[in-house]
Amino acid sequence: MEIEEFALERIQSLYENTVEFNLSDSGVHPMCLNDLLSDAEMRELQALELGYGWTNGAVSLREAIAALYESRTSDEIIVTNGSAEANFLLVMSLLNPDDEIVVFTPNYLQIWGWARALGVNVKAVRHDGDADWLPRLDELEEVISGKTRLITICNPNNPTGAVMPPEGMRELVHIADRHDLYLHADEVYRAMELHGPECESFLDLYDKAIVTNGLSKAMGLPGLRIGWLAGPAEDIYTAWQNKDYTSITTSAISEYVAERVLQPERRSAILQRSKTILRQNLSLLHDWIDANSGLLSLVSPQAGGFAFVRYHFEANSTELVHRLRDEMGVMLLPGDVYGLDGYFRIGIGAPSSHLEPGLERIADYMRKNYSRNQTGREEGRKRARL
Repeated sequence: MEIEEFALERIQSLYENTVEFNLSDSGVHPMCLNDLLSDAEMRELQALELGYGWTNGAVSLREAIAALYESRTSDEIIVTNGSAEANFLLVMSLLNPDDEIVVFTPNYLQIWGWARALGVNVKAVRHDGDADWLPRLDELEEVISGKTRLITICNPNNPTGAVMPPEGMRELVHIADRHDLYLHADEVYRAMELHGPECESFLDLYDKAIVTNGLSKAMGLPGLRIGWLAGPAEDIYTAWQNKDYTSITTSAISEYVAERVLQPERRSAILQRSKTILRQNLSLLHDWIDANSGLLSLVSPQAGGFAFVRYHFEANSTELVHRLRDEMGVMLLPGDVYGLDGYFRIGIGAPSSHLEPGLERIADYMRKNYSRNQTGREEGRKRARL
């Protein structure tokens, strides 16, 4: 089996821990155990037996996750080592060689790469950059065939931060239902809405919906490595069988903490912390974009811990990101890893004391290296018109 390089994860794995200002992350600055647990809970944690536990997740934890959705039970949830394992199990459980899936792009392309490695035919339908990065649902019908088994979408979207409106979600469900297809939604950025209430889950809209989520992004707890797959009980059971071939179980320590942070009052407080950080930093980012409007532009994200910035000068995004890393000590993600050159993704979940100097270094580099080139090109165009 040949698996194509997962470019997004590879570039982060190589460099995110080697720079002074890592602005490539998509979540919120991590929390500590001391921020999460009471003294009594810390003592309980210290006395916790480190056994295997339930390989599909402790019943009490699965019940806490099921309570995030409408009318779901613990049998419709499997706990995984991060949402990445959930995506992995999804592909293993639902797809066979020669099946087809439709992926809305740009997207976190783990499912894309793993499905292709298994011999699944992957088709793409793009989000529309001229329509606030909303998916082109009118093009979906054109790519669905008799072999199509699954549609997958990331909502809220990575890397654009776009959120589908309720009417768009229902239209997508209607298309999936009409063709009797599974509809998978990567919802790891749900509850990171920057304006308004938490968006609906596809799990509450469609019987054949399957969603992945976890505690890494909105909750600021990536080190727990707790994610989940939620969907029809029979498909979740198949995923559980396949998990016997992957990690078998998650950490007992992580499950203990996860169950407690998912209690409604504590979850609400953690999410409020996240939204406060993100909203403050988004305002900071908008000021930075305005100050560099000749070089940069942005469709403002509606959710998530990042923004997808367009730059208006001639440079390959991967080369630009490597130059910023080498020369300025700042790490971004290039649009190339999403198949969209001319953009970079910048994280806004870090403390503002970390984000602000990082932004200044990026701006200094662009002004020195590209403002002059931009001016030269504009003058050349003027002369050509004369």
